[in-house]
Amino acid sequence: MKQIFLMSQCQYTRLGLFELTESAGKHAVQVVSVETPEQIVSHILSDRHLPGKQSVIVVDLTSHETPVMVKALWFLWNLSVLYSERRELGGIPCILFGCQRTLDNVRHPFVWVSPSQGLRQLQNTFLRILTVPSRYIRREHRFKRLSVNERRIMNYLLAGDTVNDIAKRMQIHYRNVCYYRQRAIFKIGLRNRNDIAWIMNRTFL
Repeated sequence: MKQIFLMSQCQYTRLGLFELTESAGKHAVQVVSVETPEQIVSHILSDRHLPGKQSVIVVDLTSHETPVMVKALWFLWNLSVLYSERRELGGIPCILFGCQRTLDNVRHPFVWVSPSQGLRQLQNTFLRILTVPSRYIRREHRFKRLSVNERRIMNYLLAGDTVNDIAKRMQIHYRNVCYYRQRAIFKIGLRNRNDIAWIMNRTFL
């Protein structure tokens, strides 16, 4: 049994991937839609009793709409952190489905697959990844983790706190809050602080 964990906010991408896997014939491929990286870990742990199950994570980056891209960046950041911490993910490749120029300023330890291929070519690509997943795993995690202050400030912001609230809570100058916020935004790959509005009530690892 093979399975694809799909993170996509686009209905057409989801339907396209379902159609792609259904046409795989004798190769049984299950597509599991996920919204958080933690859901992937939960699925993997629950499937431990099924030896030989091959999986791949696919993150849809075909949309250039700001809300979609910001949520995808949040997902990729937390997934990158989990890859470096959870050995359950060690043998599972992650595929970024889209154009690499989309995230030129962010270095994630994952493999890109272009959507500008024919149906048969895409089908063969995904079946090849699922057959020999080890070839598509990147062991190097060069992304820069958020510092303790950067992570705390981003999570306070996502919880609805203002810069002044955070400065009082952390007992630092509000300019330091702005400095840490900007550094975190740059590392994650967001464009500016306004992007934070699209991922409220979430948490950065």
